Amino acid sequence: MDQVGRSSLRNLYAVGEVSCTGVHGANRLASSGLLEGLVWGWRAAEDIVGQMRGGLEMPSVDIPAWFDEDLTETADPTLIVQDMTTIRHIMWNYVGLIRSRKRLERAIGDLSSLEWEIEKFYRSTRLTDGLIGLRHAVQTALIVTRAAWENKESRGSHFRED
Repeated sequence: MDQVGRSSLRNLYAVGEVSCTGVHGANRLASSGLLEGLVWGWRAAEDIVGQMRGGLEMPSVDIPAWFDEDLTETADPTLIVQDMTTIRHIMWNYVGLIRSRKRLERAIGDLSSLEWEIEKFYRSTRLTDGLIGLRHAVQTALIVTRAAWENKESRGSHFRED
C-alpha cells in the first residue's frame, strides 16, 4: 500500500482496518484508528477523483433503470435475518481465530449451499437493501473462507490447526 492507499491491484485501495500503514508502530497488524480511517480514506478519495478527470466510463444516465415489475414476491425480512445470522455463525465458528482444514471445509460447503439458496431468492424476489446486503455478505464470506483455505500459514491473530 502506498501513501494514498493504492494496493498492488489496479483500482483497489486499502483504508482503515485493512490499510496496515504502520503509523501506530510496525507491530500493528491492522490499522483501525481514526488516523488511518480518516487520513487514508481522504487521500484515497482525492486520488480516485484525480484519476477520473475524464469522467465516468459510463455516464449514469446511460445505465438503464432496474426492471423488476415481473417479480411479485417480496423479500421476507425474517429469511434475510436468519440467513445473515447463519453467515455470522459460520464465519465465527469455522473461519474465526482458530481454523482447521475440517472447519474450513465445512464453512465452504455450508456457505456454497447458502449462496445457491440466496441467489435463487435474489433472482425471484423484488430487490431490497437487505436482500442485496445478504447476497453481498454470502459472496464476501465465501471469498474470505476460500482465501483462508488457501493460506495454510499461521500468522498474526489467526491460527491454523492441521
